[in-house]
Amino acid sequence: MSSADSSEDAPLLSGNSQHRDDEERIAVNQGLLWRLYISHLLSTWNMRSYEFTVILLFAKAFPGTLLPTSLRGVLTNGATLLFSPHIGRWVDRNASRFHTIKVTIVVQRAAIVLGCLLWLVLFAASAGESKRQRLLTPPLLLQQQQQQQQEYRKDMVILAILMVLGIIERTCAVGNTLVMERDWVPTIACETTSTQAAVSSGSLTMTATRSASSRGGAAEGSVPALHALNATMRRIDLISKILAPVFVSALAIRRGEQYLAGVTAAMNLATVGIELVTAKSAWESCNVLKMERRGRGKGPEEDEEREGLMLYFSSDVCLASLSTALQSFSVLSLSGPMTTYLLTRNYSLSLITTARTAISAIEIGSTLIFPLATSFLIPRVRSPMAVLGLSGVTLQLALLIPCFIALVSVPTADNAPLDPAAAFPGYTVLIFVFLGLSRLGHWTHNMAVQQIAQTHVSAQQRVEFSGVEMTFVSAAEILRWASAAVWNRPSEFKGVAAGGLGSVVVIWGLFAAFVVLQNKKTRSN
Repeated sequence: MSSADSSEDAPLLSGNSQHRDDEERIAVNQGLLWRLYISHLLSTWNMRSYEFTVILLFAKAFPGTLLPTSLRGVLTNGATLLFSPHIGRWVDRNASRFHTIKVTIVVQRAAIVLGCLLWLVLFAASAGESKRQRLLTPPLLLQQQQQQQQEYRKDMVILAILMVLGIIERTCAVGNTLVMERDWVPTIACETTSTQAAVSSGSLTMTATRSASSRGGAAEGSVPALHALNATMRRIDLISKILAPVFVSALAIRRGEQYLAGVTAAMNLATVGIELVTAKSAWESCNVLKMERRGRGKGPEEDEEREGLMLYFSSDVCLASLSTALQSFSVLSLSGPMTTYLLTRNYSLSLITTARTAISAIEIGSTLIFPLATSFLIPRVRSPMAVLGLSGVTLQLALLIPCFIALVSVPTADNAPLDPAAAFPGYTVLIFVFLGLSRLGHWTHNMAVQQIAQTHVSAQQRVEFSGVEMTFVSAAEILRWASAAVWNRPSEFKGVAAGGLGSVVVIWGLFAAFVVLQNKKTRSN
C-alpha cells in the first residue's frame, strides 16, 4: 500500500474509531441513568412504604386516638422546617457528592430498621392490651401495681425513641431528595449533554463540561436531558407514592401489623446495599459527579458568602421558589383534610378511592406531558420554563375556581342528603373532575420551578437554596394542618377551602411577578 493510500485511509479509520467511542459514551450514559433510576426507585419506595407503615402501626397500637400520629407529624415537619437549610449547606460544602448520598441512605435505613424493631418490641409487650389504654392511664392510678408502672414507663421511652427515629428518618429523606433532585440530576444532565454534543462534534471537552457545572448545571431549555430527567424522577416518586401504600395495606390485611413491621425492616436491610451500589456506580460513571465541589467563598461572586435566608431572598429565583413552596398550604387536593371532609359529608370511600386513583393517573401523566411540552417550546420561546410554569399555575387556578364553587354549594347543614353524590351529581362531577385536572397544572408548575432553580442558582449554592425552600414547604404544610385543626367543623371547611383557593391566587401572583422581573432583566441585558 502506498503512502498516499495510507494517508487517505487514516481519516476514515480515525472517524470509525471516534464513532465507536461516541457509541460507548452513549451506552455509558444510558447505563448511568438506569442505575440512577434504580437507586431513586428504592429510595422513594422504602420512604413511601415506611410512611404508610407507621400510620398503620400507630392506628393498631393506639386505637381511638390521633394524638401519637399527630405528634409525630408535627415533630417531623418541624424538624424539616428547622434543619433543611443546614442539610443543604452541609451538602453544598461537602467535596464528595457520593459521600452525601451515602450518609443519607445509610442513616435513613438504620432509623427505619431500628424503628421497626422497636415496634415489634412494643407489640410483643402489649400481650393484647391496647397501647392507648396503657399510655393514657395515669401512673398515679397504678401505684399499687408496680409491674404496670414499669410497663408504662417502658412504653413511654419506646414511644419517645420512635419519635426521635421518625425525625431522623424524615431529615435524611429530605437530604436524599435534595441531593438527588437539586444536585445529581442537573449535574448528570450536564454530563449527558456533553456526551450528546460529542456525537455531533466528534469530541468531548471536559473544560466546557466543568464550566457548565460551575454555572449550576445545564442551561434552561437548551438541555433536553434535564427536563427529561426531572420528569422521570418525579414519575418514579409518584408511582411509589401510589403503589407503596397498596402493597403495605395488602400485607397488613393478610398477615397483620407485626408481620408488616418485620417485612419493612427486612426489605430495608435487603435493599440498602443495592441502593448504595447503584448510586456509587452512577457516580463513578459520571465524570462531573466525581469532581470535587468548589469550596464556598472561593468564587468571584460577591454573594458567595450569603447563607440561609439571605441567600434565598437575594436570589432571582426567590419568587418562583416561594410560589411552589406555598402549594403545600392549599387543601384543594385529595390530601388528608379534603378526604376527611368529603367522608364527613357522606361521600363514599369507594368514590373517593376511585377519584384518587384517577387523579394519580393524571399526576403521572403530567410527567409525560412536561418533557414533550418543553421540547416543543425550546425552539419557539426564549424561556420555556417560565411559559410552562405560568401556564401550569394558571390552569390550576382556572380549574380550582369551579371546583371550589361546587364544593361550597353542597349543603352542609344537618338536613344534608345522606348520599350527596346521588343528590347533587353535577356538583360531584365538578368537584372531582376539576380537582383532578388541576393537578396537571400543579405538577407542571412544580417541575418548571424545579428546573428554574436547577439552572439559575449556582452549583455551589443550589442545594442550600433548595433546603431553605423545603423550610417554607414544611411551614406551609404545618399551617394547612393547623387551619384544618382550628376550623375543624365541617361547616367551617368552606373557609379553609377559600383560604386554599386564595393561596393559589397568591402563587399565581408570585410566579407572574417572577416572569415580569426576568423579562425586564433580559431586556436590560
